[in-house]
Amino acid sequence: MKEDLAKVVNDKSRRVKVYGRTAIVPLKFDESGNPTRADRIIFKRLSLNDLRFLREWREVDWDVQKAVEKSGIPQGKAERLIKKLACFREEDARVKALCEIPTPGWIKSKHVENFYEGGTLEESQHKSLSELAKIEGAYKTQASVSITQNVFNLPKLSPAAEEEIRMIADREADVVDG
Repeated sequence: MKEDLAKVVNDKSRRVKVYGRTAIVPLKFDESGNPTRADRIIFKRLSLNDLRFLREWREVDWDVQKAVEKSGIPQGKAERLIKKLACFREEDARVKALCEIPTPGWIKSKHVENFYEGGTLEESQHKSLSELAKIEGAYKTQASVSITQNVFNLPKLSPAAEEEIRMIADREADVVDG
């Protein structure tokens, strides 16, 4: 039963600890709206009744009137609970907003959709294709490979081979001079 209530706020980013009739819930964001850091975790102490109301409130999609009716809590107590638990509603809204940040795949699909819906290449379609090409890496130039051989790094030759190369080089040098 206690674990079921803890699941109301448990997720991959936090784990609720239940001690007796009290739950210790780490918050995801601080008072100014910034994500909490590992060195400065902020906790909220809730009773099991608070968790029950939070579950009801979340189930009715944060509708205060429906949550009060469903839980059967008096209006005055519900107002105090709502003030105490409002941070979880704000937390859910902030997490949902952060999850909707476009990913590269989403941006690609929007650019392709923009191009195919128009039929003619307008300014916005041209920009979309340009952005898509940047994302896909179409503008990346192929690096030309240039190999230079350093004569000092050549493998050692036998004395006979060195003499033969020297004779060829001398013969060619005489031809150029003459």
